[in-house]
This record gives sequence, C-alpha cells and structure tokens, in this order.
Amino acid sequence: MRRLFSLSPVLGFLAFWSAALALPAAVATPCFAPAGDWLTGGDLAAMVPALAGLPADLKVGYAPAAGLTRVFHPDELRRLARTHGLPDPGLTGNVCSAWPLAPLAAETLRSAMEKALAGHSPQIELVAQSKAEAPAGEVVFPLSGLSGYSENPVLWKGFVLYAGTRHFDTWATVRVRVRETHLKAQGAIHAGERLSPGRWRAESYTGPPVREQILSDGAQLSGLIARRDFSDGAPLLAIFFEMPKAVERGDMVTVVAGVGAAHIEAQGEALGAGGCGEVILIRNPRSNRTFRARIASTGRVEVLPGTSAGLAGSETGAGNPL
Repeated sequence: MRRLFSLSPVLGFLAFWSAALALPAAVATPCFAPAGDWLTGGDLAAMVPALAGLPADLKVGYAPAAGLTRVFHPDELRRLARTHGLPDPGLTGNVCSAWPLAPLAAETLRSAMEKALAGHSPQIELVAQSKAEAPAGEVVFPLSGLSGYSENPVLWKGFVLYAGTRHFDTWATVRVRVRETHLKAQGAIHAGERLSPGRWRAESYTGPPVREQILSDGAQLSGLIARRDFSDGAPLLAIFFEMPKAVERGDMVTVVAGVGAAHIEAQGEALGAGGCGEVILIRNPRSNRTFRARIASTGRVEVLPGTSAGLAGSETGAGNPL
C-alpha cells in the first residue's frame, strides 16, 4: 500500500517561523526600532515597564533584517522575567521590533551615484527605480554595480548601509554620461618605455563611463613605464602602466647594515629588481657573498636583521655581511 506523504513537519516548520516573524497586524503594540545588531533588555523595558528590572545590556535576540519583524510573545516574555527573578509582567499582547522604512527619494539616489562618479562631471538620468521602502542609512551605488557601459539605460545596483554594516539592496535604471579628459598616445609607445612629456596628448571626452580607467592627468603619467605597446591615438589605460622599480637587476646599490649600535655602508650588486619595501638578493662584489636586503629607497637597501644578517649563502655568524 502506497504511503501518504505527511505534511506535519512542513506545517510545524511554518508555524515556528510564523511565530518568530509575525506580521505587524498581529502585534498589539507599535514596534520599537532596533538600535543595532542586537535587541536588549533595555529595549524591552522601554516598551514594557514591568521588565525594567532586566539588565539594560542583556542580549535578548538578534535584530531583524530590514523589512522583517521580530515578535516577542507573552509566554516568551514571562519566561524571560522569571529567569531574571522578576514578577509576571501580565502581558496579553505581543511586543515587536522592526526597522522603520521609507521610500528612497530619487534625489538621494542621484546624489549617491554622483558621489561614485566624483571627478567625472556626471550627468545622470533616472529612468526607473526600486519602489521598495528602505531603512534609514547611507545610500551607496558602487561602480561595480553598473551592469554595462552604454548610451542606453543600464541597471545600477546599490544598497543602503544601515546598522553599521548591514546592507539593504536597491536598484535603479539610469542613463549616465560623463565629461572628462582622456590622455592618448602621441605617436607609438612601446612596452618598457618610460614616458616623458610630449608622449601623450589630452582630448575631451563626453559619453558613457568607460570600463577601464583612462589616465587623465599628465602628472600621473610622467615617469611611468608602459607594460604594452600603444598605437598613435590609443587611450592610455592605467592598468597598462607601472611605477619604475626603485632597484633594477644589475644596479650597484648602497647597502646599509647594522653592527651593534653602528651602521656600515658599502656597495653591492642587485641580483633582482623591486620596489620600495620588497626584499631582493644582493651580492658583495668584493667577497662574492650574497644576502637578502629590503629596498629602502631608489638605489638604497637595508640588510635584513638577524644573527645571520640575512645571508643566503652557507657562511653564518660573521655578523657583518659586507
């Protein structure tokens, strides 16, 4: 005989969550607004004077997410009072907590988007927006939330930052244009070339935001090293440039080593390249010994501290690697 599927577990599950997250209509008193991630004894005492004996900082439950309601039923509050040696509060209705919600003004959304595009002279047209009410907080529209870069309307996802670190998602459909300066190659630029004034030209741009950052200030570009070739007129994308190394392989550098309270300086050969703060291998040209040192500035390194002074070879305990 075929066994019938039992609905009892499902109904029990629904009954449990209906009790914990009840609709406001089932609550006898107005809901109080959470003050943070936790609901406390002080919150309940403010709503139910008979619970004034609860410790104000007692955590009685997590604050609900925005849009949901946390309901405390009379039996739960009676147990809480009894646990803390308080008389029966005599409640017949529920006590609830929920975040106040309100519609997001279009101007609030536009201001958040303009903040994300600061420095790009944005022009933003809101075509549509979420109608969901949101909690009070900072409205944020990160550039990563843009679904595309087009003259046509695109979806821009954002959120409301509330209760410190919580996010309440929102969205808008927008048409975005920016006015900015783009730097482009003046003649062909080859990988490995260090740029100097005259190797780029500035052009005005008006249109949708570009996906990759295009350099806009010659002061940002002077002295950078190109990581790829650029044809004449190509936009100079920031991701394809890097700062020159403070030390290049084969450079003769000043090596500083501490010996007790004294400091010794000598010349060494860099066996690697790196920027400030990076550790590379150095060779003493007189003894041919090698050791590790941290790049302090252009052409200057400091021997790593330690009893072996950062020696990479087999000799130890000499104290002075130079």
